[in-house]
Amino acid sequence: MHLTVTHLAAFAGVMALGTMSPGPDFAIVLRHAVASGRRAGFATAVGIATGILGWVLLAAVGVAALVATSPVAYLSMKLIGAAYLVFVGLRTLWTAITARRDLAPAAHADLAALAAAFDVPRHRRIRFRWLSLLLWDRRHWAAFRAGLFTNVFNPKVAVFFLALLPQFLPEHPTPGDTLVLGAVSFAVTAGWFTTVTLVVGAMKRLLDRRAVRRGLDTLTGSALLALGLRLAISQ
Repeated sequence: MHLTVTHLAAFAGVMALGTMSPGPDFAIVLRHAVASGRRAGFATAVGIATGILGWVLLAAVGVAALVATSPVAYLSMKLIGAAYLVFVGLRTLWTAITARRDLAPAAHADLAALAAAFDVPRHRRIRFRWLSLLLWDRRHWAAFRAGLFTNVFNPKVAVFFLALLPQFLPEHPTPGDTLVLGAVSFAVTAGWFTTVTLVVGAMKRLLDRRAVRRGLDTLTGSALLALGLRLAISQ
């Protein structure tokens, strides 16, 4: 049996359902997109997708199975992941309480002004906006790492792919089969969270209001804190 378009479409559908379900990934993307703009949200999305791709490859070669079946490895990764989510949640809540940050960071700079600086014609500024998502600074790489760590230190992702991949891989899979499923996983994950980022960006004027920003920080921080605690006590 070989991978077919039907197999890939079914796999993409399952991945989309899993990706769109509320969880730490959504909360992390929302936090960075609201706090630092589209590029930070996009960087977080790429970090999450990279973590997903890594687990697909590790599940295919058996490393994920070792994590899932080793009580020490599973518990260690679970506690690290939970501690990270709790830390980010508490930091977000602290930001909401103090409200001392700049509500118009550099990442929210007007792209029209930026495009004008490079003498980009108006009809090409939509293309420039997409290219600007790839211009990362230290803050955006921090957002990428946040998305990556959220997945790398979540052993439940390993268990998910251990259960999912055998249903779609051929009986004797080739490295190419694994890479194709990994690419689909990456594309679906990055695509969904990029969409979330763009929606958040479209609501910039509303989200720049101090009361709205504090409310979102409180909601996101509380969600991350709850998700971290739930991960810590889960079996």
